[in-house]
Amino acid sequence: MTSPQNIAAWLPGVGKQLEVGPADTPVPDNNELLVEVKAVAVQPAEYKIQEGVLPFPLKYPTIIGLSFSGVVVNVGSAVTRFKIGDRIVTNSAGTIRNDSRFGGYQRYALTTQELTAKIGDVPFEQAAAVSNLYGAASALFLHLGLEKPSGPPTPKRDGKVLIWGASSSFGAYATQLAAEAGYTVVGVASARNAELVRSFGAAHFVDRNSATVSDELIALGPFKAVLAAADAAPDQVVLGRVLSAHGGGSFLSTMGLRPGVTLPVGVEGKFAQYVDDYLDPKNKDSTEWLWWDYLEQALQERKLRVVPVTRIGGLEKVQEAWNLLHKGAVSGERLVITPGLE
Repeated sequence: MTSPQNIAAWLPGVGKQLEVGPADTPVPDNNELLVEVKAVAVQPAEYKIQEGVLPFPLKYPTIIGLSFSGVVVNVGSAVTRFKIGDRIVTNSAGTIRNDSRFGGYQRYALTTQELTAKIGDVPFEQAAAVSNLYGAASALFLHLGLEKPSGPPTPKRDGKVLIWGASSSFGAYATQLAAEAGYTVVGVASARNAELVRSFGAAHFVDRNSATVSDELIALGPFKAVLAAADAAPDQVVLGRVLSAHGGGSFLSTMGLRPGVTLPVGVEGKFAQYVDDYLDPKNKDSTEWLWWDYLEQALQERKLRVVPVTRIGGLEKVQEAWNLLHKGAVSGERLVITPGLE
């Protein structure tokens, strides 16, 4: 059998521009799937790896891209849950594995069955856009200690959850998960995304650019959990002020405490690497719940409201997509790359 021809967007090294070129077609090992990649969700962490802001110890040249959807074209001998022809969405954890074969920005990529969900007839672009739900679930349920959704009827749980950056893809899914779990969500984003954030299930909306944002949040608190899903240094200063007004506490940030930010006494900014959670055997039950139970059902029953998706193009457009994210030119939408449609 002749291996299909592969092509990839290669990252030659830190600070270097992407180069599109040939790649070997991977062969799946025992627990692995070979996927014909149909859509890759572009993430801010990717351009930060390129710039060296996120110092992953990667062997270059490499292929990154974590969250993608596609069709299974080959399976390893120990794979029991998937078969050739299945339409799936996955997180390959490629940067954690330091293995370019698992990078999503190529036509054929490897992944594992543990971090994969079937998508039925959901469009590939939409499925890929939901694939970073894993980060929101990990943040809320493993790191912030909230209860997971338990199915209808939705329970009413004590405590408010503050999500800063609720119109980002990360924040959007965190908002939906927290609301579905029964918590009262306070969403913070730019005013132009107010209705979008409310549509995700936020009970209260606060404009991040308002001159009274601190006072409004202090009045709505205290908070059972605080997640900074998309935040800059000035945002963290506001979060510090709000938490301090309620006696202290901590917030979880996707980037950790920003350089130059000094928080009040009794307030802490924390960071977590969410992909690691799903590779840890002690979290096996949470991993299977998310990928094989919740995500499959939520996708196929159209339960999740997807952040608007914009297809920017094929592999030759990955660098352009990263540049747009770096410039802050993307808001309230998710950029998607489609490797097979150049």
